[in-house]
Amino acid sequence: MGIPLQSPRAAGSGGLLAWLAWGGMLVGYWAPWINGHSAGLTFSGFDLVPFLVFFQRAGYGPLLRERLWIPLWGLALALALLALAEPGKSLRHGRSLLWILAGLWPLATWPPYPDLLNPLSIEGRGGFLGGVLTMLLIGSLPLWPSSWRRRLALALPWAMLGGVGPELVQVWSLWIHHLGLVPAIGWGLPLYGLGLVLWEAAWWRTSS
Repeated sequence: MGIPLQSPRAAGSGGLLAWLAWGGMLVGYWAPWINGHSAGLTFSGFDLVPFLVFFQRAGYGPLLRERLWIPLWGLALALALLALAEPGKSLRHGRSLLWILAGLWPLATWPPYPDLLNPLSIEGRGGFLGGVLTMLLIGSLPLWPSSWRRRLALALPWAMLGGVGPELVQVWSLWIHHLGLVPAIGWGLPLYGLGLVLWEAAWWRTSS
């Protein structure tokens, strides 16, 4: 069931903007978030999580590095919402494939084998449990009324900011105090933020 829109023109422009927003978030998450002024200390949003395990093992904190996987789970959820919002029976199979892809995407945060044999270990359980919960949420989306999915889409950027923002501040502080470096903001972080803004704008063009 698609998302009701204000008009065919709004449907087209809003849908295109939402896809552009998703693409910006996708590129931004895998682009540099922290630029440590050398290749070895420049990390994307995804790469920050495994690197921060060294801080976690050293007891520096409070540090919930798995929060930096929230943007990846958000990308999967956003893709599922876009797939379910696409109108037209001719796109049914394409929608299904995108929805399945979105549901499998959170597997990227599961611990690798053989650590997967003990997924609730201290270092692996955050990515495992977060991935499982995201997969379950995506799996339930087709059962939601379209108005509920729209509300979820509008809440998504705020959830990303609330989950990731405090952790980035903590990472910045750890970087300065324990590495003795003042990192620069990589271009991926503002691009991901721009994607969130465009995503919110695109979904505000819809009507309940």
